Amino acid sequence: MKKLKALLNNEKGNVLVIFAFAITALIGATALVVDIGFAYHEKSTLQNAVDAAALGGAQGLITSETQAASIAKEIGTKNSISLDDSDITFTSDSIRVTKEITVPMFFAKALGNNTATISATAKAKISLLKSAKGVTPIAVEKDSIPTGTQLKCSNTGTNHGNCGYLDISGNGADGLVNGILNGSDIQEGTQYAETEPGQKWGPVKDAFETLITNDAGKDQCDRPDTADNSCDRVIYVVVIDTWDDVEGKESVTVEGLAAYWISHIDSNKEIVGQFLEMVTFGEIGGSGEGNLYGVALVE
Repeated sequence: MKKLKALLNNEKGNVLVIFAFAITALIGATALVVDIGFAYHEKSTLQNAVDAAALGGAQGLITSETQAASIAKEIGTKNSISLDDSDITFTSDSIRVTKEITVPMFFAKALGNNTATISATAKAKISLLKSAKGVTPIAVEKDSIPTGTQLKCSNTGTNHGNCGYLDISGNGADGLVNGILNGSDIQEGTQYAETEPGQKWGPVKDAFETLITNDAGKDQCDRPDTADNSCDRVIYVVVIDTWDDVEGKESVTVEGLAAYWISHIDSNKEIVGQFLEMVTFGEIGGSGEGNLYGVALVE
């Protein structure tokens, strides 16, 4: 009987040892999961910050690499990362941002791992837009960019009955006005079945004056050097090769897209302003003419 009790006591001791090892392993695994989860969260946060810095910096490439780097660093700071010049590299049309940081470990310290190193890389490219939304149904000749100052002809005979309008949505003057106020989706290489001949000055003038009025109180919109995509008086127009061979309602091919800031409407039935190099939303990869750009992450 005494031998049997001793045997049972030994088995209880074995169970306790096994249980102790199991609890230790479970706690260790839990600790590892917590640390890995924390590191993953920090990696995701870093990647988002690097992505934003690259996209913002790419927009600055429209001016210079110096401007691009400045924007990338500023966005990095806003997202709690400090970017040095060594973290930023360029090609002729892209910016790559790479950042490496060290994050603390918690439970893994018991195993001698006090910190972990994580890194993230993003590359963004700037390119002419292949397509865009909100494009005004007006076409300009490629030779008018970038120094042209007038969008509209005062004499329809100059361009064989055309004043630069496109018949995108139909409905004559009403469709033209709606296109000026609200824009349309445009794809480079698209061949439109018809231009929109005639002057239609009254409705067109009113529509463009509405855009100018909409910007009342937006100080940045009063000058071309500060105007941005929030300004209604900044419009996107279609670039074509030439009006020379176009008579009445004819087809024209979209060669590219351009941005234009409207200064005012003058008494000679002209829309006066200037072309702007600008970045906006749309599909990059345009190969034609224009000054309207987009940016996208490419890695």
